[in-house]
Amino acid sequence: MTNITVSTNGHNKKANMETITEVTPIESTTTATTEEQTQPKKKAKSGRHNKVANFYLDIDAGAKRVKCRLNGVYKAFPSTAKKIKGDVPLRTDGAFNYGSTSYVVGQAIDRVNGDVINASSGNKLTNLDLWIVGAMTHYRKQLKQAIKDKKRNAESIKINLYVRILTLSTMKRKELDKAVKKIEAFTWEDNLFEVDVKSLEFIEEGQGAADYICQENPDIETFHLLDLGGGTFSATTYDWDGDDAAIIARTPISGAGMVTVINRIFKALTRVDRGAIQAENEDIQQALELSKVTEDGYTVPLRSNGKTHDIAEEVEGALSEWVSNNYALQRQFDLISQSLAKGEPVYCSGGGFAVPIVSNWIVKYLSQDIDNPQIEILPEPQNINLIGMAQIEAK
Repeated sequence: MTNITVSTNGHNKKANMETITEVTPIESTTTATTEEQTQPKKKAKSGRHNKVANFYLDIDAGAKRVKCRLNGVYKAFPSTAKKIKGDVPLRTDGAFNYGSTSYVVGQAIDRVNGDVINASSGNKLTNLDLWIVGAMTHYRKQLKQAIKDKKRNAESIKINLYVRILTLSTMKRKELDKAVKKIEAFTWEDNLFEVDVKSLEFIEEGQGAADYICQENPDIETFHLLDLGGGTFSATTYDWDGDDAAIIARTPISGAGMVTVINRIFKALTRVDRGAIQAENEDIQQALELSKVTEDGYTVPLRSNGKTHDIAEEVEGALSEWVSNNYALQRQFDLISQSLAKGEPVYCSGGGFAVPIVSNWIVKYLSQDIDNPQIEILPEPQNINLIGMAQIEAK
């Protein structure tokens, strides 16, 4: 039996000849290795494409304001826009190019001239894509970070968009789906963003608030939720089974929201000689937000012509007309009062209940002559739906 020495990775070892059927000469192995070393190596592809930004957006596009939460950050802005000619202004929230048109959405519309688009004029659903892009372009920090992460200047910035929409119009899901899927790209601060809508979920308006109520009151069963938004007042009855809050009944009343209240206040101000008070709806809105409940009643400070005017009397009168001149609203208020009289809990949400004089006036109206009424204004009523959704996620 003959022993032969075989070289393996530079180490020598003895092998039995009977067990070896083929031996590669050492010289051949060395030559092959040398050839491999002399051949030029192909450069591996770097794969340095632009990083994709993930945007998780919850949005409640109301007739008066758009409330949104992007990657955990809350914002709100007026649900109004302008279609403008030419380029949009830089360093401006809600300014962008979309398709072949330039838009400014939100408070900054006062900076530009153009055709006005108001959500309260029936454009809340048909222009849903506009409100979504408008929401994203209010988050400058997130967009700037996406630009900063850009590796190739020649490429656009890519966004994966995950959207949840709070709406009373879930029965129009197909129509809403088409509006959102139109979002493919927009330009912000001269940077092109390509959008890929990865997921789209529709959530019944009020569900976030209902979930919050159930988490805070785990033993609750049947309860009522009022929502006073910009264009609509709604009353919803829920049943909590310990796991899910199901809708038993819902009555939305279109045209009974804060837009109507403010219009009635404006009309009330024109009836009385108050020294030529000049006020636009936005001025009245700000005065309402500054309102206070006092021992003697209310104060609502409206600034006009360099002076402060207390318009509490006009506001109270406008609220009375708001109810008495709308049979559907008056009837709904009676039903809510009956629920309170039976000892059933009622909770209040929506931007209207964030206004001190409005919320206090409604609570007094509903609970008149009722002992120990269980009625509660939810914390941050204008944002409670988004807050409730976030709290459920955290758990």
